[in-house]
Amino acid sequence: MFRVLVGLLLLISLGCSPAEQRGTVTGKVLVEGVPLTEGTIYFENQAKGVALTGQIKPDGSFKLASHQGAGLVVGAYQVAVSPEAMLMSADEIPLVGKNVRQPNDVKKSPLPEKYHKTSTSGLTAEIKEGENPPLEFDLKK
Repeated sequence: MFRVLVGLLLLISLGCSPAEQRGTVTGKVLVEGVPLTEGTIYFENQAKGVALTGQIKPDGSFKLASHQGAGLVVGAYQVAVSPEAMLMSADEIPLVGKNVRQPNDVKKSPLPEKYHKTSTSGLTAEIKEGENPPLEFDLKK
């Protein structure tokens, strides 16, 4: 019985790895100094296999959080910005044929297309453990 208990405790302890260090991620997205009023910001770290999106609010601000907590796993990230707004909850997902949300007209967006992908945006961020200063991305046309 004692061996079974010790074996079970050993299995449980091996299965519980410590959580990765995280850092807060907040900031603002501007286009030529003017806040981007709607969109989605995307942070990607291919080496760690981590990515997270956040909603850009009408004042251009954003804050990243996931089910694992606020912020991101510590590391270097490539960043992209899309003019498309995120759906924030299941309540906002329209039923088929009911108040279908029209997508943003990307052609009318002040956001140049090169910023839509991490591979072409040229935007990066280094996230450190704990509280990070707010990021500011002032995108050029």
